[in-house]
Amino acid sequence: MKNEEETEAFEKGVVGTTFEVYLYLLKVRSTSEREVYHSLEMSSPYLATYHLNKLLELKLVNKDATGAYKVNPRRFGILRFFTVTGKWVIPRTFFYTILYLAIALSFLMTLPEGWNVFVFGLSLVPAVNSIVETKLFYKAISNRSTDRARKTK
Repeated sequence: MKNEEETEAFEKGVVGTTFEVYLYLLKVRSTSEREVYHSLEMSSPYLATYHLNKLLELKLVNKDATGAYKVNPRRFGILRFFTVTGKWVIPRTFFYTILYLAIALSFLMTLPEGWNVFVFGLSLVPAVNSIVETKLFYKAISNRSTDRARKTK
């Protein structure tokens, strides 16, 4: 019960612009306050410092002697459904999409005439479902990042 409360409090600390800064850090791995300010087009450099310090308090970033912030990758909230590889934050459903499309194509190429089109059509159902889920995950993560922009207008 206590872990759930701590996790919920933690996730509430990483919302809006703070989440956007964390996503940016996941992509670049290491950055400065000035780079965050410019890359995310923030209204002031202090805002970048504030959100980086918030991430520092939550132990999602470390600050080295040169002042660079380095990300500590961690899965929480919606990020549980994503894989971080280099500069890419990819929904796990993307990998299922590739698998289902490969299966569908193998059915099309290996089954006898007549059956291949029918089975290919059936095997496209989970592929299409995975494509839709992948788009929804990307949309959810971009909505969390752009909610801040809507609130400030």
